[in-house]
Amino acid sequence: MTLEPHELEALRPFWYPVLPREQLGSEPLSLDLLGQRLVLWRLAGDGSGADVSVAVAEDRCCHRSARLSGGWVTDGGCLVCPYHGWEFEADGRCRRVPQEPDRPVSARFRIRAHRAQLRYGYVWVCLAPEAQQAIPEFPEASDPGVRLIHGFFETWRCSPFRVIENGLDNYHHYFVHRGLLEATTPIPEPLRDGIEPTADGFRFSLPLEVANNGSLSATLDDHSHQLTVERRVSWIAPLGLSLELGWPNGLRQRIVLFAVPQDGRDSRIVRFYFRNDDEEQVPEASVTRFERGLIDQDRRILEGIDGAYGAAPIHETLIEADQPIALMRQRLRQLLNGPAATAADASPPPSH
Repeated sequence: MTLEPHELEALRPFWYPVLPREQLGSEPLSLDLLGQRLVLWRLAGDGSGADVSVAVAEDRCCHRSARLSGGWVTDGGCLVCPYHGWEFEADGRCRRVPQEPDRPVSARFRIRAHRAQLRYGYVWVCLAPEAQQAIPEFPEASDPGVRLIHGFFETWRCSPFRVIENGLDNYHHYFVHRGLLEATTPIPEPLRDGIEPTADGFRFSLPLEVANNGSLSATLDDHSHQLTVERRVSWIAPLGLSLELGWPNGLRQRIVLFAVPQDGRDSRIVRFYFRNDDEEQVPEASVTRFERGLIDQDRRILEGIDGAYGAAPIHETLIEADQPIALMRQRLRQLLNGPAATAADASPPPSH
């Protein structure tokens, strides 16, 4: 099954990270987002300086529908169609038609352009004229004592909603991550202070006790036998997640995860980290090696789930421990189906 067209349409007015900045080159690139094929190209700079900017448009020439991603970029930043050489500005306007050199270029000759920004080392794209929310702000990005680690940018064959639900699930650690993250907190552990609404979703706090091991200590620079990590989980609607971790030795880490729908069936997983340590204390390779093990365990579960790809499958039975997931499903039903959508089967279950 795949996401429905109306679900893909409802997800358009949000920002999504679609490409690591380091993959920007001199040639245009093709990518899929929310079932739409796009072309992305660099407008200025050499790919490493602050003067770099990007443009994104529908990957189809308005002339004869050739794929623009097969073309090239002029020195002035225009995208050239590989079929007949039409040139397009970043805003979608056609600047030059070689076959009609003496005629003014008609205003009708344009491609559909979209909004794009560079942030946190990624190209972010919004497919609507106005975004419902800004690209999320992470204060660590401007802290000179914090480093940014680019973790994972890969495609999973599963529902993007399932990926985010997994990040809101406080109890799968005990079973899915055995051998890597040995949770020892008694089950169930109630949410601390409940669920707090935010401007772009909601958040909650929940500590987790874990037994240390060689893999975990290598990514923490802490060899204590038992550890309690303070966790603050934030849902960034509709398909983002932030997990702030505070460890006993003073390490602070923010994990940022986005599950970006490509074509209604595959999801692009974007995962990066902010940490207040340095390479000498904990090598980046140690961080990504440990995280690789965790997300591979998650991936095996998520790609193995058959059935509905949608935001609120009705054939499942949620319990009180699933309150964050139930609340996310309720909010998403309202987003995807409109204000009149009933959310009875996705409402948070009552407390016992």
